[in-house]
Amino acid sequence: MRVFVKNDELSYVSAGVLCNSLRMDYYMNEKSAVRRKKQSLDSERKKKMKKRILAGALVLTMAATAVTGCGKRKSTTETTEWDVNQIEFKTGQQINTTEKIQLLVWESAEGPDEFIEKAGEYFTKLYPNITIKYTNVESTDANSKIVMDGPGGHGPDLFATAHNNCGVMAAGTHIEPIPESEREILESSCTPAALQGATLNAKDGTSTLYGFPVSVETYAVFYNKALIKEEEVPKTMSELVDYISNYKNGDVYPFLLDAGNAYYSVMFTSSPENKLYGPQGSDITNTYMNTDTAVAQMADFVALSKAIGMKSGDIDFKHNDSLFAAGKLVMDVSGAWNIKTFKEAGVDFGITAIPSMTGSSQPPTNFMGVRCMYVSSYSKHKPEAIAFAEFLMTKEMQQLRCEITSTMPARDDVLANINNDEIKEYMEGLNKQIAYSYPMPSMSQASLFWSAFGSAYSNIWNGEATDIQAELNKADANATKKD
Repeated sequence: MRVFVKNDELSYVSAGVLCNSLRMDYYMNEKSAVRRKKQSLDSERKKKMKKRILAGALVLTMAATAVTGCGKRKSTTETTEWDVNQIEFKTGQQINTTEKIQLLVWESAEGPDEFIEKAGEYFTKLYPNITIKYTNVESTDANSKIVMDGPGGHGPDLFATAHNNCGVMAAGTHIEPIPESEREILESSCTPAALQGATLNAKDGTSTLYGFPVSVETYAVFYNKALIKEEEVPKTMSELVDYISNYKNGDVYPFLLDAGNAYYSVMFTSSPENKLYGPQGSDITNTYMNTDTAVAQMADFVALSKAIGMKSGDIDFKHNDSLFAAGKLVMDVSGAWNIKTFKEAGVDFGITAIPSMTGSSQPPTNFMGVRCMYVSSYSKHKPEAIAFAEFLMTKEMQQLRCEITSTMPARDDVLANINNDEIKEYMEGLNKQIAYSYPMPSMSQASLFWSAFGSAYSNIWNGEATDIQAELNKADANATKKD
């Protein structure tokens, strides 16, 4: 079974094993084709294309369309420029050498690449002997590719992937632990949740910091402004069920959710006190997804299923996202990885929190993905790689990344500075849900969760399992290792 869950930062589970996290790679099949076409263009043509765009002073949206037509990616918003000497940058690394150094960085295309290249230019102004070389390795592939390329000396110094791959990579000693000297710097430059995602917690209570969290991400309600006003978006699950049941508008669907996908449906079994594998995501003996609270909340899940009236296999995220992009879905549960897609489709949309569960006054407790930069244990320039990763965490570079990629910064002092009102609106909408999200567990054994609970959620949604407690108990048994 393959469960997709995100681009820039979602992931998929192949044969029940979590393969990368929050990824969907922004747009799956269609975007993969664009990426392959993009990679076939030689570097000279790429430079000429950028020069033509800049020289022509085209309107940004026109430029984005023109570049897409050429099979190339171009950011759809202007970015802020800084005097590099004004950037508040700290590092605990001693970089005294004047030797010429080139850091190889793996990142995804269609936005993150532009960010790395531009951030690299700023960094080189600070350290003229250090240059940054970007290579396209998608974040969903980096965690497996480092295993092949790293030991042979062909890997990167620094690479991006989702935080829930950390446990497997750390167990294979493919990534370098972050020195304690850097922890204080990171603690002051990112949110606690983002830092938790970058940290690998052990059952004995110890923890090791491995990643530099460059962005965070979750799913929320995307609503079509042409079909529903913001104030009309349901605030509770009960209101949502009523809205769906009473909705009548031809071939337009009111609300859809990828119910058979554990990445999304985990919110029905989670709560502020009830998180997968415990508060730190490190207790493999108990999922905590079959508690009394979880069973009670699944009543909303069942009510949604009856109101929607479709099998889980017919409402996967690809189906739902396609309908929303076509203007045939009022509300879609999706994430920042689809902002560009929906904009290019011409949908005027807003983003807001998911309706609260019965008995609660706040949005559901759902998964957060943390996109991290990891230092390869095979790097010959670890201090410099650490310094560049820290540079990406500065307020200015976090703003730059948000402006280019339309993804949520890992810092909470950035959004107020975003100059693009549209991006700021999207980020503020996502933030309404992120405030209630928690990082997916990153221990290697957490891969057991996906297939076990994906099956349980599907069985309950489809009415094949009517004893919810028994179904969740079975999933818990399959997703744990008892002492």
